[in-house]
Amino acid sequence: MSTDPYKVSPGDLITAKLFNGLQDKINHDTDEQIKKAIDGITNVQKAGDAEKFGGKSPDEVEKTIIDQVLAKLAKKTGYRLVFKRLQEKEWDTVAHDLGAFPLVDAYQLDYFEVVSADGEDKENKFVNFYLYHSTETELRSAVTGEKRKLFIEKSDGSEFVFKIPFEQMLKWFEIPYSNSSQSIGDLVAEFWQNLFKKPNDKFDVDQYANSPWFEKCCGDNRSIGILKQRDDWDELWFQMRARKTINFPYPLPVVQGGAANPLPQLVPLVEWSAVFPNNLEVVHLDFNNIGVRLLKAPFYANSLQPVNGEEKINRTELKVMLLLKV
Repeated sequence: MSTDPYKVSPGDLITAKLFNGLQDKINHDTDEQIKKAIDGITNVQKAGDAEKFGGKSPDEVEKTIIDQVLAKLAKKTGYRLVFKRLQEKEWDTVAHDLGAFPLVDAYQLDYFEVVSADGEDKENKFVNFYLYHSTETELRSAVTGEKRKLFIEKSDGSEFVFKIPFEQMLKWFEIPYSNSSQSIGDLVAEFWQNLFKKPNDKFDVDQYANSPWFEKCCGDNRSIGILKQRDDWDELWFQMRARKTINFPYPLPVVQGGAANPLPQLVPLVEWSAVFPNNLEVVHLDFNNIGVRLLKAPFYANSLQPVNGEEKINRTELKVMLLLKV
């Protein structure tokens, strides 16, 4: 008689023992097959996970590492980025600690008009730094009854588009943002603090601003994780407008009779368009410090002149971005 419950030989009796053994064998083999199937699914899932690190594919991990390295590399190879507020004939010393005489390049930070939000209040401001969302490339003027639009970005090609991803600015200042539960409001406050740390100057509160979208987001206490889930994280931008400060000669305006005025300083400033840059002097004091001085009072474009006696900008200062490279 066969001992295999799945097989019988001719003449074998179909006994209760044989039948029960067959049922037990079927149940046991079924359980084994189910277990193997489940293990197979688990193994496949684990095999897929093995190709990811922290939920990221190898390509994503590589890009993250490269971005972090590039953000730190400039600082490790003798490079500095410094923001300064300069006033006429006042010396300003910048400690760069590069251990050499660096090449120094200077850019004027332009003012540009934006809609600034503070809680529920909105107003037009001329700023040097701005945080905004992709949905805010143009904003309606906050002035009551005014239908004018303020263009944060122009898409018609008539102007340069200035924009830096907010995430890149966080990397530059080495501000951590990996905690998904962190409030975007706390992150923005930390960003502004780091932007104005030494050797950078502290800018007045009316010289930088959050957009209405940023202010609402911060006020709602949204987390970084929520912004990423809603695909808003990659739509956050930082804007500044740095203009190369090459010393162009003063233009000679034409006076009555068609002759060029040999003394342009006698012409009222309001009649002039802006000339960039204002006169800037840079000196190397030693291997770790430079001196910066504004030789003459700054002057600005006619569009920045006071309106109805209300001053739009700080006219006593010139804001500059200095790049130092060994």
